[in-house]
Amino acid sequence: MTKEMTHLDVARRDAQELHKKISANIAKAEAATWADVKAVQDEAVALAAKMKNIADGEADAMKTDIKAAIAKLDAAGKLVQDKAIEGKDAIKRTNASLLASARNAAQSLSHAVADMRTKAAKAIEPKKVSA
Repeated sequence: MTKEMTHLDVARRDAQELHKKISANIAKAEAATWADVKAVQDEAVALAAKMKNIADGEADAMKTDIKAAIAKLDAAGKLVQDKAIEGKDAIKRTNASLLASARNAAQSLSHAVADMRTKAAKAIEPKKVSA
């Protein structure tokens, strides 16, 4: 025998599913975002290394310009990492807030379903007769 779900049961189930989705998104978003940032950072480091090799074989006037470009590229790579960490922390805080809200909603709906079931059970409970 299957149990018919009330609107409250459906809402509770939906809140629980939302909680699961947010948890999954947190893991996917952190991995993808950090991997993307790390890839760009690696490219910046590789380009800086290439530029250092080029600078070693060039005349002094060009070395100065190339070294200035290398310094800017190194700084940009560091900035990307710093900003990525800040962004990652902001994403974590936002997702934690969403997760807490979804968890609280699911718990509140579970309490409401339990209260509804208790009232229904009391309503159909046989009345005690005084002797």
